[in-house]
Amino acid sequence: MGSEEWERTQLIKEDIDALIHTMRLHHRVVERRIDGLGVHHSQHRMLMRLSCLGRSVSQRELADAIDVSPACVARMLKPLAAAGLVEKAGGTDGRRNEISVSADGMQLVEDSKAVFRRIGEQMFEGLNEEDLQNLGQLLNRLKENLSNMDKPGAGEGNACPDERS
Repeated sequence: MGSEEWERTQLIKEDIDALIHTMRLHHRVVERRIDGLGVHHSQHRMLMRLSCLGRSVSQRELADAIDVSPACVARMLKPLAAAGLVEKAGGTDGRRNEISVSADGMQLVEDSKAVFRRIGEQMFEGLNEEDLQNLGQLLNRLKENLSNMDKPGAGEGNACPDERS
């Protein structure tokens, strides 16, 4: 490996480490700030996703939307329903529950959005519009590259075991 290639490899590793560390810090800050809202982070995530869907959905649809099993959704819904944050009603076919966010749940969602806005503003403090646009373009390019790699059979045999990030 030549020195330019080695330097690029080192820069890539440092950037990956910085991305991972940034995401972990972000996750930790979010966890601390939403902790006082009274729901577990996975329940919070489900409530936020349900509110984004903007309509009543089946447990299966909700499971698909947050990429968990329907059994996991059923377990997470119990405390949310008990706290009055979601409502369950019989579906039109009589066999499935329709889940929606209650008025109290929508208040928690709005409070959460305010917390997320404050975190975002603080996290991106000192960055101008051009910085934000450039960062967005770079992150989208990385996401696209990873998405292409995630497709079945896409270069799976190319990496050496000791070159994992």
